[in-house]
Amino acid sequence: MDSPQKDAALPSHGLNKYELIIVAAQEARRLNELSRQTGLDIGGKVANIALEETVNGNVLFRYGSDKPEEATPEPEPETQE
Repeated sequence: MDSPQKDAALPSHGLNKYELIIVAAQEARRLNELSRQTGLDIGGKVANIALEETVNGNVLFRYGSDKPEEATPEPEPETQE
């Protein structure tokens, strides 16, 4: 039987623990890059902050690749004159 403490630590927005770690890791990378580019002091360990924000539901994410696929233009239909 699972202990209530373990269940309370899981996020309420439907991520399982594996997805939670992936999303938190991506958020930590984003925060780290933001800190490097702007000189902004994050105020703690980036991984801990990212994990807390992810658990609290403050990190937006979506499934799929980070880079949108380039749209290939469809060839124009040939017109007969």
